[in-house]
Amino acid sequence: MTSMEHVARLRADRVPFLSYLDAGRHLVGLVLPGVLVHVPLATLTLLALTATAGGSAAVVDQRLQLIGTSDAALTTWIVVAVVVALAGQLVVFPATVIIAAGHLVDRRVPPVEALRATMRRLPSLLVLLLVAALAFGAIWAARAGVLMATDRRWQADALLVVAVFAALPGLLAVPGVLLHGCGGLGSISRAYRLTRLRFLRTTSTLAVGVVLLPGAAAWALASGLPLLPGPLTTLGWGLAGTVLALAVTPVQAAVVARQFLHCLAWRTEVDDSDLAHGLPDGAPRGPVTPGLVPVALLPGLLFSGIVLINPFGWPEVAEKNVTESWVPQEFPVLSHERRPQLRPFDLQALHTGRGAGLIVVMDGYQDDSSLLACADPSCVTTSFEWAEPRGSGTRWEPGTASTRLPDGRLLLTTWTSTRLELLTCEASRCVRSGGAVATTRSRPESVGVALAVRPGGGPVLAYADADPAGGDRPTHDVLSFIFCADPSCASPERRQVAKLGRTGYSVTDDNLAVAVGPGDRPVAAWYDPVNGQIHVISCLDATCRRPTVTSPVPSAPSGLDDLPWTFGLALAVRPDGRPVIAYRDPRDEVNKLLDCRTPDCAKADVRTLGAGSEYHAIPALALDRSGRPLVAYESREHQRLMLAACTGSRCDTIAVARNRNGFGERLAMTINADGNPTIAWIDHDSEPTGLDWNLHVTTPLNLTPR
Repeated sequence: MTSMEHVARLRADRVPFLSYLDAGRHLVGLVLPGVLVHVPLATLTLLALTATAGGSAAVVDQRLQLIGTSDAALTTWIVVAVVVALAGQLVVFPATVIIAAGHLVDRRVPPVEALRATMRRLPSLLVLLLVAALAFGAIWAARAGVLMATDRRWQADALLVVAVFAALPGLLAVPGVLLHGCGGLGSISRAYRLTRLRFLRTTSTLAVGVVLLPGAAAWALASGLPLLPGPLTTLGWGLAGTVLALAVTPVQAAVVARQFLHCLAWRTEVDDSDLAHGLPDGAPRGPVTPGLVPVALLPGLLFSGIVLINPFGWPEVAEKNVTESWVPQEFPVLSHERRPQLRPFDLQALHTGRGAGLIVVMDGYQDDSSLLACADPSCVTTSFEWAEPRGSGTRWEPGTASTRLPDGRLLLTTWTSTRLELLTCEASRCVRSGGAVATTRSRPESVGVALAVRPGGGPVLAYADADPAGGDRPTHDVLSFIFCADPSCASPERRQVAKLGRTGYSVTDDNLAVAVGPGDRPVAAWYDPVNGQIHVISCLDATCRRPTVTSPVPSAPSGLDDLPWTFGLALAVRPDGRPVIAYRDPRDEVNKLLDCRTPDCAKADVRTLGAGSEYHAIPALALDRSGRPLVAYESREHQRLMLAACTGSRCDTIAVARNRNGFGERLAMTINADGNPTIAWIDHDSEPTGLDWNLHVTTPLNLTPR
């Protein structure tokens, strides 16, 4: 008598629900092929990666990343990892389908026998893989064609969804190859014949069970793990990620196996023996030993241990995309609504505020200055505030100068018509000073302003304006130091210290910089973009009655037609009074550090840091708590954010962030409350949020003096 028990049971609908129920009930048996294949492959791949990563690896937000390598090497690693995973999945998924099909007809298939059966049918499975790759490529090519023809993303995405939906019945070709011995192309044709009377229901079942629900689980895991505190996030990525990776294949295989047998069960003249056709015979599987659990979790445990312990001493970095949740504002200059906004040239400076927070100073083209305050060094929570009232200042391209006061407040410069004034700012509000610090007959965008503060809180401004003796066509700038007794600068004292070549100043460049050395002595550095020459103006006393001007960087033959896209310098003064200057040499576009041997920089050494480009962001400079110069610059070779730490004649450089789209026009760096360098930079063409920029804050955590 023909048995129909399995046929009647497998004709039941609710295939996704029953499949997930079966997968949960038999999960240990279904996961064994993945443990036997994927665990050794993943372990060997991870060991090979850690052994060969060298200086390319970094621990970014408790996750291992290759940020110091070239794009070609990184692509090679990605391709190798994908090929290894795909090769393992080509064996694991079919073997799991066999085991799942066996459970549905009360046949216990040992995992080794399932893997052997899969290897016997490997040529046909490779044909299926090739067809799937060609179909996937054709779908993406069609999407790209629609996007180019219509420039409407929703239409291209709709085509992608429909095409993938129509291709899903092809998954039923896998059990056709394994159980019925069909060839690769024949199994695809047979899969669509099986579903032609129930196409929409079958396709919907596969979409829900194979794609949507596993995708939702992966999304929930990726969204929930970052909410855990530090080390738990790493353990979560390692352990929960490993469990999810091993569990997804069994539930997908259970859906495919049940849907295939469900379609067979509805055919006429089918009995239980037809449903069990092709299943391999073998001895019943014995009980699973408890030792399977640590073996299954080995890749996750190994990954978590390497990241948490960091035995190789890789750089540890914290990075935050500060503006990823902002909504872009169209036509911000014309809009009456004042909303947060930032563009590639708006970043001006980064300072530590009161406590552990950070404050980003922004000043855009034809726009008012603004402050983005971070409540903590990681910039998880932020607030935005305009530093100047709307319409109160002169806006063309006069960049805002800023400095930090000893009590944690900020001091900013602002223009009101031709009057230069000061703003004293908290993170959420700014107060205007009593009067003008200086006035000019020139346009504000042609005046250079830099700002520093003495330990007692008195500001010092470097002020470069056209020489009034030149009349309507000045040929020189006069550089002055403006001294203030307190942040209000009620009685500014101005002293001319140098006469320099005529140049322009803008929001995108840093021609002029100022700092205060020991004994409250001001030091200024001036960069000539025409010939690349750097002048250092130093003082023998706090009032600069005897200024000294040196030119440690000689001029290079050039002209106005050869100006680089971005240019400028950054200045700091060591505790012993010796200045250091970071700049990009226009002659070879190399990022360099000018290390002065004397306080007046009459003698200096030049440290070469790394190749750059005239379109790269201006290097940023800061001194750590030991007085060691730290320079952040953009790498020409790999589009990486590099950080150089210089001690004596040696500069050690590491990569701390990677970006495929450029770092905007400027980098900004400070030393945070924990003593770590914090770098602000702009991701120039970031697509995921719908903006053409994003502000990032990157903090290396284990950069210690050598």
